[in-house]
Amino acid sequence: MSADAGAVRTGTPSKARLHWMDMLRGSAIVLVMIWHSSAIPVLYGASMPAPVRAVNMFFLPFRMPTLMFLSGLLLPASLRKPLPVYYAGKFAAIGWPYLIFVLLDRLLQGNDNPWWHWRAYYATSYLWFLFFIGVYYVLAPLLRRLPPWAPIVAAAVIGLVLESGVEERLAYFAIFFFLGRWAALRGDVFERLTRTRALVLLALPSAAFGLASAYWGLALAYKVWLAPLSLAGILVLVGIAQRIERRGRQLPWLTKVGRNSIVYYVAHFPVMVLTMHALYAFDVRSQVVVALVDLAVAGLVCTVLVLLRPYRPVTWLFEAPAVLTAWVRRRYVPATEPSGSVRQAVPAPPAVH
Repeated sequence: MSADAGAVRTGTPSKARLHWMDMLRGSAIVLVMIWHSSAIPVLYGASMPAPVRAVNMFFLPFRMPTLMFLSGLLLPASLRKPLPVYYAGKFAAIGWPYLIFVLLDRLLQGNDNPWWHWRAYYATSYLWFLFFIGVYYVLAPLLRRLPPWAPIVAAAVIGLVLESGVEERLAYFAIFFFLGRWAALRGDVFERLTRTRALVLLALPSAAFGLASAYWGLALAYKVWLAPLSLAGILVLVGIAQRIERRGRQLPWLTKVGRNSIVYYVAHFPVMVLTMHALYAFDVRSQVVVALVDLAVAGLVCTVLVLLRPYRPVTWLFEAPAVLTAWVRRRYVPATEPSGSVRQAVPAPPAVH
């Protein structure tokens, strides 16, 4: 068994495994930013060029499912922590930045619900991914005694029954999150599915699904019966990322994005909105120009935020202040462990949270 597959099966990520996971996560985040750079102006009445829309739609079945799958891969290791440590870490790394950027998004774009209404915080705006993954992390400890396939089947059945909407998508993406957990627990199967022969067989249906999505667009999105085709694409992407890593081509800039995916994910959207308004103020209306400038400015600002992330108060944008979860560290972290911030005691999951 390869080191990567062994690490997945034991739930203890190796350095090599983290490199390919970070590269793949970074790639997915970049694709999300490319999509938003051309989609945000559409929210304000612009039209997206057909070729740009087709390219973005080609990757639609794979972008967010890949991020969900990668998060699920690391779930077994997280679940070995004491539950208070586990939940405190998820609050610090997921719940807190979600709340901060929901409020920021409200200031920039408004919201139909008053700030005190629960609907104002329910899978809102572009931050729905953090909300979804937060729900999965809350439920995961309650489901861990079930067979690993049970949450996958349950999510698929629920997704088939529900009508189109937030809840349908919540069930749909749960399939990939818990498939990641299943793959982590069955590293032997995961390894076989990412071998070269398997990847060759999976590449054709994956590409065909991407082309169908580019043509039919959202009509094929979030359909449970098409989830196996998205999974095939995810496995192809995993196999490619692993092979890039094994050949020593780590693509350090993508790895950097992947390791700081929370920063790029939550911060890029408001930066793009502000940049677009600035361009419109100078009567720059070309959709291609706006998209390219949005992407460049958001990438630059997010990179600066990554550099400033270790320093307060910037760190509080992406992680809860240590005082909010200090009681967990005092009570549940062994005295033999070095003291430090909540980030040391309750590490944030490497996936985009």
